[in-house]
Amino acid sequence: MPYRMILLLVILSFIACDKDNVPEVIVEKPSVSITNSSSFEGTSNPNFTFEITIDKAQTEDINVGYTVEGITAIPNVDFISEASGMVTIPKGSFKAELIINIVNDDLNEVEEKMSVTLSEDANFTIKAGKGIGTIKDDDEVVFLAEDGYITPNEYYGYQLAWGDEFDGDALKMDDYNYEYGDNGWGNNELQNYTDDISNSFLADSKLTIRAMRNKEGKYTSARITTQGKKEFKFGRIDVRARLPKGQGIWPAIWMLGDNINSVPWPACGEIDIMELVGHLPKVTYGTAHWGLQGEGSTYLTGAYNIQEDFQEKFHVFSIVWEYDEIVWYVDETQFHRITPNNMNGKPYPFNNEFFFIFNVAIGGNWPGNPDQTTVFPQEMEIDYVRVFQLP
Repeated sequence: MPYRMILLLVILSFIACDKDNVPEVIVEKPSVSITNSSSFEGTSNPNFTFEITIDKAQTEDINVGYTVEGITAIPNVDFISEASGMVTIPKGSFKAELIINIVNDDLNEVEEKMSVTLSEDANFTIKAGKGIGTIKDDDEVVFLAEDGYITPNEYYGYQLAWGDEFDGDALKMDDYNYEYGDNGWGNNELQNYTDDISNSFLADSKLTIRAMRNKEGKYTSARITTQGKKEFKFGRIDVRARLPKGQGIWPAIWMLGDNINSVPWPACGEIDIMELVGHLPKVTYGTAHWGLQGEGSTYLTGAYNIQEDFQEKFHVFSIVWEYDEIVWYVDETQFHRITPNNMNGKPYPFNNEFFFIFNVAIGGNWPGNPDQTTVFPQEMEIDYVRVFQLP
């Protein structure tokens, strides 16, 4: 047999023997993602526009299934959608749009959220599978009671985790603590905090904290906390209150990190839901404090102004507190927001548990001391405090 023929047979034999070892060609599946969307409900044609994208154009149509759920927005009340559906990305294209209509109403509401979740499929992988839709509100209609603003006692998607309507004869000491002393509280304040009934009491289904000046010219007030008894992480918090005024008067509704004993302020974090300095009775502030142990605090403040004094009527001071975000409201109008992007390179402490503090301080570094124009007593009345959380 000629040499060339023998060589050819050897090569063919080798190929035949090795055919089972030919490496399999793996075709990488395209990946699909969905964007978030937000819209004001008061526009002429409000809707969400979610973009569903694919990273590689295909030679055939790609059908992507999805499901729709309410988070705090109510399906078929706040937005119109079937519970599930299908979107087609045409062949050769990189995206398709999913339009969901928003229901326009005249209620002044906080932002509400819903979600669109993409379904798994054999033809593609999911890269970013959940889009969040946020309904922003621009209505000016308010919920008014005879004595001011009120908020609902329930919200879709939330459960009431804790609340107090102050309808008893005295504070529930399973929930609260009194703090005591005239040590200045780090701000050169002048008051002595007590648990005396003259400084704090329940009446007419309200908690009243009363700041007073006695015959000797000394100041007394009350500072009430939930430390070690009622501590929370995330949710919507509503506190309905009527505020005092006057030079040197400093009411506050605020929160501190429950780890303050092991991680001292400001590293534990501070969330000021409401503060007012009495010489500016038409302005309240929402503030976050943070920083490193042993240093002064870094803080970010937002201000909210109204036409009349906050002493005239009740208003509702709220935060909607989620992972990596806190948003402040007065009477359901947003005025302030923080995220980790605001921390200036320092740790973000607001994903931990916090407790409440309600107090009226007198004097101090920020408001200054009372003067001849300050009228006593001054009172902060709290109608209710409510903590709503997602289940």
